[in-house]
Amino acid sequence: MGANLGAVAGAGVEDHVHLHVVPRWKGDTNFMPVLGDVRVLPQRLEDSWTDLRAAFEALEEEDEES
Repeated sequence: MGANLGAVAGAGVEDHVHLHVVPRWKGDTNFMPVLGDVRVLPQRLEDSWTDLRAAFEALEEEDEES
């Protein structure tokens, strides 16, 4: 079960709370495919930042060249 609390939980409603009941099964490794047909890539936040920064810098360079 997962809980979303407060304004970030939905539509900016300050006192909003909702729960997710997620089926689990023997051998599963993640509930995300069940909820949103997505996969999760475990990665350190610092590594994500490094990758994203490089990608944005490359986009800026492309934009400057055109």
